[in-house]
Amino acid sequence: MSKKDTAAEPIKLEDWLNTRASWLRMAADGLIKNRRMPTEDELKALTTHCMAEAAKTLDATHPALAPGVILGTTGAGALRIDSLTTIRGVNAIGAEASLDLSKGHMAVVYGANGSGKSGYARLMKHICGARAKGTIHSNVFDDVTEIASTKVRVTTLSSKEDSPISSELQWEAVAGPHPKLNAVPVFDSATALELGDTASTATHLPRAMRFVGVLIRISDSVNDRLKDRADKLISQLPVVPPDYAQTSAATYLQRLKPNLSDDEIGKACVFSDAFLQERLALETALAQPNPAVAHAKTVGDLDRLDKLSESVSGMMESLGNERAEALILARKIWIRKRQAATAYATSFINGLPLMGVGDSVWQTLWEAAKAYSTASAYPDHAHPHVGEGARCVLCQQPLEPEGKERLTSFEQYLNDTLQTEAKAAEDALVTLTKSLPNKIAEPAWQSQCSAVGLDTEQASALANEIDARLKAISSATDLADVPPVTWSVWTDALGHAVATTTSQRDALATLLDPGGRSQKETRLRELRAQEWLAGQIEAVKAEVVRHKRVGTIEAAIQLTQTRALTIKSNAIGETELAKGFCDRFNAELQALGGSALPVRMNHRAAGKGVYSFYIELKGVITPVKNREILSEGEQRIVALAAFLADATGSDRGLPVIFDDPISSLDQRYEEAVAKRLVDLAKDRQVIVFTHRLSLMVLLGNAAAQRTAVGLSPVDVHVESIGRDGASTGMPATIDVFSLKPKAGFGQMISSIGAIKKYDAPLRALALKDACSNFRILVERSVEDHLCSGIINRYRREIHTFGKLKSLNAITSEDCAMINGMMTKYSAFEHSQPTETPTWLPDPDELLVDVQAMLDWIKAFDKRAKEAAAS
Repeated sequence: MSKKDTAAEPIKLEDWLNTRASWLRMAADGLIKNRRMPTEDELKALTTHCMAEAAKTLDATHPALAPGVILGTTGAGALRIDSLTTIRGVNAIGAEASLDLSKGHMAVVYGANGSGKSGYARLMKHICGARAKGTIHSNVFDDVTEIASTKVRVTTLSSKEDSPISSELQWEAVAGPHPKLNAVPVFDSATALELGDTASTATHLPRAMRFVGVLIRISDSVNDRLKDRADKLISQLPVVPPDYAQTSAATYLQRLKPNLSDDEIGKACVFSDAFLQERLALETALAQPNPAVAHAKTVGDLDRLDKLSESVSGMMESLGNERAEALILARKIWIRKRQAATAYATSFINGLPLMGVGDSVWQTLWEAAKAYSTASAYPDHAHPHVGEGARCVLCQQPLEPEGKERLTSFEQYLNDTLQTEAKAAEDALVTLTKSLPNKIAEPAWQSQCSAVGLDTEQASALANEIDARLKAISSATDLADVPPVTWSVWTDALGHAVATTTSQRDALATLLDPGGRSQKETRLRELRAQEWLAGQIEAVKAEVVRHKRVGTIEAAIQLTQTRALTIKSNAIGETELAKGFCDRFNAELQALGGSALPVRMNHRAAGKGVYSFYIELKGVITPVKNREILSEGEQRIVALAAFLADATGSDRGLPVIFDDPISSLDQRYEEAVAKRLVDLAKDRQVIVFTHRLSLMVLLGNAAAQRTAVGLSPVDVHVESIGRDGASTGMPATIDVFSLKPKAGFGQMISSIGAIKKYDAPLRALALKDACSNFRILVERSVEDHLCSGIINRYRREIHTFGKLKSLNAITSEDCAMINGMMTKYSAFEHSQPTETPTWLPDPDELLVDVQAMLDWIKAFDKRAKEAAAS
């Protein structure tokens, strides 16, 4: 894929994200800034933002992402593994062992069998999280068992920093792969088997695809937290009693909606007094053994209640404010008029000689005289007759002028208007007073009150109020002095009694029909369920609130669905990852010399933006597994091509680790692999673990060839390890592979002196290691000095230019010298029969042989130089 195409996708991705949910942009923005998964607090904030977005309560949506910001985010810098130190609990690797990988572009860790090479390789697989890392055992021959751990020094070159940053990482097996190194690819035999014959996912993805992949993980995390919130919103509604399961109340609870208001809930859950009366009536009716008798009784009860209502209504009217005001007004008028008449009478009577005029006895006497006069004495004259010859009707004496005047004044007094009005007012007051009810008769009143459901105490209290009002009305001259009567006690009780009895009557009337009982039982069940529902109104309101919150969470969960992200990731993967991976595989296969192999890389989408890749045979009629057709070497080449296609897919310079990569390969493939690894080391650190001398030579030759053709140099550094007593993985005291033979023999002379000081067991192990080094240096002396570097083991080229004449310097003594040393020390490099006795030279004897080789090299090099110049 071209760089132009690679750069275009992220801009589209940002535009696409700007059309997605606000919370997802917030997550993408945080990912761009922090370059990591969100923390728990950040995930909580994203979840809250998503909830607010779903509820449409966001103050403002998250700002749009700027074009190019995803691709423009600085990636992690290149990484190098410099060393492993303080190694514990890894096979027999010694406590003082360390592995220096800091030198050169490529670090080749060489160790013979039993040197600890496999322990180091397995340790690296665990640190980096290889596909098949095996099990790390502590030293099984040691009583003390330790957990595998080590310190790893790494160097990071950030694109923002000019100078590399060195840091030390602590790794322990219980923690799994180290987060900073878990992306480092590792190739070994198990990886070769997996990549060659089974489908696997790509380790390194395009940046846009990785970005979307992390957004998918974040979406899943927010989704999980939203579901946790929903799970915590537990319904507090009580279980509907089984008897009410088929009622309207139960149906209402089952169909609660989140948009219900409190008013709507209140109306739906109401249980009115009418419902209560109906329920009571139904219960009473259904409990009756003889509905017809009970129905007749309720009819009679209603008639009595009606009469009671009329009776008490009359009392209420008689004692009402209107009657009271009329009576008080009449009393005020009577008092006023009587006062006026009395004042006039007093002034009249005060001039008379006798007392008592005007009182009731006198008025009776006057009325009797008037009746006698008009009936018998003077029927033709009005009383009093004071004409000529008139006599007093009582004493029958002639009336004198003073007598006549007195009688006339009496008549005028009695017929005066004030007296008449006072009498009329008194008559009116008496009439109104007679219309007042009598005082409450306690026994009868208690019976009446009991009929409407009032108890004795309520009836007595109401009677006292009525009597008090009656008494006050009888004498009050102001309505404020008349206490009120709480008639509502009576009216409410009466209304309740009438409603209850009416409901009973109606219910019983229905029961008179045999088919109505079932209907009434159903209705009673409905009423009871509604009454139960009314008692759950607060729980219903809480449930509606819960429904609203759950609805908001469900809407938020929809915002976290990863389908759109997966489709986007698949689109990126189809254009960048799938095609890029397959193209890299083909290029790697060709570079490794396997372009003629009948295989191809294919892929399939595995969901959520994940692609799996697999190698299949081309052109086969019947599908078969690769391993059943390809040789081991061909399978290894195919697996290496797949591994390198995956490893080089990263835009970050991570180390690549190989454990014995050329196993089962022929010379042609070995050379191709060596060249590819050296070329790979140009851009990133390459670490190779091997016990094969041929691979070291091939890697060195490949590096030399790069320099020869003008390519940038690649420094291949060999780190030799071996045993030191019972400890493996120890740095070799003499690097026989990096040093020239002359320098190597020189270092041996200084190290042999130290061997003499060891105890017998350690001295034997050290001598064996020194003898092995000596044998290797003798072999290299044959290549570099005796043969003048014309030929070299494991090297395809033969270098003859300016060197063939040097061979003239070889003598039979030289051959005998070399033969003797090779034979004497052959057991230390070649396998021997188990029955062959073990032989070790004394340190002094070894020292003599080392010095002899140094002397020979010095003398031979001089002769070879002279022979080349002749």
